Amino acid sequence: MPSLFGVGMKESERVRREVVMPVLSDEVEEGMLVTWLVERGAVVREGDLLAEVQVQKVSADVAAPAGGRVVELLLEPGGVVKQGEPIAVIEEVAAVAPPAAAGGPTPAARRLARELGVDLSGVAGSGPGGRVVEADVRAAAERAPAAPRAEARLRGPVPLSPMRRAIADRLRAGLASTAQLTLTAEADVTILAGELDRLTGEWGRRASYTEAVVRACALALRDHPGLGTRLTEAGLEHPERMDIGVAVALKEGLIVPVVREVDRKDLETLSREIADLAERARDGRLTPAETEGGVFSVTNLGAYGIDAFTPLLNPPQSAILGVGRARPRPAVVGGRIEVRTLLVLSLTFDHQVVDGAPAAAFLADVVRQLQGPDRLLS
Repeated sequence: MPSLFGVGMKESERVRREVVMPVLSDEVEEGMLVTWLVERGAVVREGDLLAEVQVQKVSADVAAPAGGRVVELLLEPGGVVKQGEPIAVIEEVAAVAPPAAAGGPTPAARRLARELGVDLSGVAGSGPGGRVVEADVRAAAERAPAAPRAEARLRGPVPLSPMRRAIADRLRAGLASTAQLTLTAEADVTILAGELDRLTGEWGRRASYTEAVVRACALALRDHPGLGTRLTEAGLEHPERMDIGVAVALKEGLIVPVVREVDRKDLETLSREIADLAERARDGRLTPAETEGGVFSVTNLGAYGIDAFTPLLNPPQSAILGVGRARPRPAVVGGRIEVRTLLVLSLTFDHQVVDGAPAAAFLADVVRQLQGPDRLLS
């Protein structure tokens, strides 16, 4: 069999190429190596996937810049390195064979296999060229026998996943560098509930409180821009656009994709964009840029039956709104007790940047818009 490196290749003809951590974010310096997809000594072709990395809780794949042999892996999984610095070295040589036909898993299928605990070596691919796709991984997971029921006992420590570690580091840093305070208010969303039911029939898909709250916050930020101020080392950055992050729960943690120019979009457009971002977040298809630049965040735990909670800031933002569940409750209306649909909102803000009175005025504005939703629907 002919060698991939040709016959009689001289040492001087071999060129060492560094593989670097890609620059994916302007907001942080470092990225984390999630896993290697090759071993030291492996022969790779240009474009072959070498590693999965993570920056700002968003995963990305690193491809070989040239064909050759992997001679050094400079980082262990879970290791942190600055963006743009080397993580591996390839010894590039002449006469590397052309790329083989597709047959290995796609990056999304490989991530899903890790999440579901599926061994890809035993999975037959149904994609082009026998490539393993996500549907093959899900089918293999369904065929796998149920794990035996474990005894109720303590297990040994499990290392933090890269995403869990990133979340832990970010929250610790946020709590250490901010003075967080939370205000709560109750909104009567009875009228809004009826409008959302009407829109659900018109759109052919569910209209939710999330897009209504997100738009209410954007409109309120026009009159209360201090709540959209970002605290940076250089000072306070004031918002030019109402870009709002919407928290999405993942199996391994939490991610906050950003919806752009919320105040310029109607509820139907917001509903589509939020649903698309959430779907791609759960599939691991977001780019780091789609999680950056937000001036405010909204997190909704109503679907989990939570009435109220204290959300934590998403640095460098200075405010975040937590949304509880909307449910029928007794309320006093015009001196009489009636059953109304009520919703609890919890606003956490950085008291270093925003005082209590303007924060309360902002929250009251959001409540007014949800209670009289004409402006939201226009």
